[in-house]
Amino acid sequence: MKRLRLHNPTLFVLLLLSLTTACGFIRPQETPLPASAGEVPIDSPVMDTGMPVPPADSESATAVPEMIVPALTTHTDEAYGYTFDYPSSWMLDAVVFGSRAPGGYQITSWQHEPGMISDALPDGTMMNIVLQLWDPKGDLAAFIAQRKFAWENSGIEVIFEKDVALAGEKPAKEFVTRSQDQGSYTLFTTLGENYLVVSGTGDLEAIRRVAWSLR
Repeated sequence: MKRLRLHNPTLFVLLLLSLTTACGFIRPQETPLPASAGEVPIDSPVMDTGMPVPPADSESATAVPEMIVPALTTHTDEAYGYTFDYPSSWMLDAVVFGSRAPGGYQITSWQHEPGMISDALPDGTMMNIVLQLWDPKGDLAAFIAQRKFAWENSGIEVIFEKDVALAGEKPAKEFVTRSQDQGSYTLFTTLGENYLVVSGTGDLEAIRRVAWSLR
């Protein structure tokens, strides 16, 4: 089979952008997350792009690498009016987290009996998307300040934070935290005057992409 060669760097970038758009994720300007706590030094961030590493010979270096795009499922919360994408092989459960969190979802990278679970598999990814009713209303900065204060008083270390814009330029802020050598991802954004919180452990980049798809 004849290999496709692409000598025009601009055309290559446009090809990557078109494939990225096709996968369905909203992608703010991407900064790799810190590596999972306890695995690799935090000052050496890595990100698995899902792209194969080509051989080092000069001919292969010009070949277009194969893009691995996971199948996605789109879910819309009809009650509160928001949508997100998640990998089709993962399992989604609708759950209620309490009076101040009346609606939400738990998503796991493995299949299990229906219902909320508390512990992830050793190599699994588990995440929550939660609507939170909290005061002050409609003040994302104040809401995030409350969360950071709670982390600080619980001995949870913030090792990464970044402002991002979701679909429609909706402001959000993402964090990677570390507690007892476990890394966690959290994203805060608004839903009307209330808040949406995405959090999880495991494959933090995969969780991040689900969070970025909120719209």
